[in-house]
Amino acid sequence: MVDFSRLIFSPGGWFLFYKIHGYRWQPAKPDFLFPVKLLSKDFRNAFCSGVRKLSLNKKLKLRSEGPSIETTIQSALSKNWEVFIQPPICGPDRLLDYLGRYIHRIAISNHRIIDVSKGQVSFQYLDNRSGGARKTRTVSAVDFIGSFLMHVLPNRFARVRHFGLHHPSCRPKLIQARKLLGLSDSLPVFLKLTLIDWLKSFLGPDEDPNRCPRCHIGVMLPIRDFGPLPSWQPKLLSFFSLFFPWKLFFPT
Repeated sequence: MVDFSRLIFSPGGWFLFYKIHGYRWQPAKPDFLFPVKLLSKDFRNAFCSGVRKLSLNKKLKLRSEGPSIETTIQSALSKNWEVFIQPPICGPDRLLDYLGRYIHRIAISNHRIIDVSKGQVSFQYLDNRSGGARKTRTVSAVDFIGSFLMHVLPNRFARVRHFGLHHPSCRPKLIQARKLLGLSDSLPVFLKLTLIDWLKSFLGPDEDPNRCPRCHIGVMLPIRDFGPLPSWQPKLLSFFSLFFPWKLFFPT
């Protein structure tokens, strides 16, 4: 039987402690997004909570016979639900492109609505089956409102909005403000620097950020990323570093 306490406090024990206690970053699988079991549990609780809220607000039409709402809710909560999750049909890129349209704007722009009269709504749309051809469709006002409400965000969700001078309608005011400050009309373009470029910007042209700070000869290369550590683990490492200097593990 292995004495792990003696093994951990040995010179090479920290490497084993690092391996078995999660100090190495564990990346998720490329096709992983949500834990299905946890999502099923959360959906079940949210659904039952919504039914209970509708019942308390007298918004449910109940049959005269059958169990009560609370009995039905308790029965549903005692069972394991299943949420069916499948990959996007057209691939993740097409799905993100579709969802990205609703980040900044509503379901349909005003200029696409051609006519509203006699309980009918005519609007333009792009038919992807015909190579993106622009077509016109006319539906009843009730169906149009129903389709529009399907794109209304749930409670506590909000779309991306720009306020003040950065709102599109305030672009002339923004240009005027920049002229008063003696700046050009166009907004500045910020360069996207990598970590190495950012380090070189203040270390100097002769300093190589990848150069080993101890021997000044070897080149350091990134091997893996570390995840965030709980607050007690760094304190524990700093405490034991007083008794076991890191030179024992990384001799020069």
